[in-house]
Amino acid sequence: MLVFLVLVGCATNRLHFAPYTSDVDLLAIENHKTHTAVTDVTGIERCSTCSEMSKIVWHAANYNGGLYEGFANIPVANWPEFIRQAIGSEAAASMKTRVEIERIFIKTWNSPDYYACQAKLSVYVGATKYVGESTVKIKGSGQELVAPRLASMTGEGLKAVSIALKAAYIDALRDPGEDSAD
Repeated sequence: MLVFLVLVGCATNRLHFAPYTSDVDLLAIENHKTHTAVTDVTGIERCSTCSEMSKIVWHAANYNGGLYEGFANIPVANWPEFIRQAIGSEAAASMKTRVEIERIFIKTWNSPDYYACQAKLSVYVGATKYVGESTVKIKGSGQELVAPRLASMTGEGLKAVSIALKAAYIDALRDPGEDSAD
């Protein structure tokens, strides 16, 4: 029983056993207009020794004749701009928000091929804090294995991060009376 609880508790296993996100849900997230302007992004941390516990991290796992697992920074150079684009921030929008990254964890795996991302954000409207979370899991690789122990994240992998961030933002600002889409 304890082993099961430990496996369920770690982010990599939660993503591995999560259901796939439907194409309809992915499209709904992408097409959702937020009508907000993100004025500031905080909580950005790059890990020097990345692990499952890192705040913003990519877990690449591959089976190619032998198991390889590694943790690395998500290859995003400018997080504030990446988040603004992911959310669909509009500079002229009347609602201004601040975003704090609580956690971004993406896992890519090749057997079966999938890439999955969990995101948790705090969104501030004035002094009021709203928290949103999301999990997005997509069939496909999200990575390329460039050497036996070296993976490179693809554009599809980064798109999953973008969609998960937007879904977490939508979740944070969702009207409590709305049905959950994730």
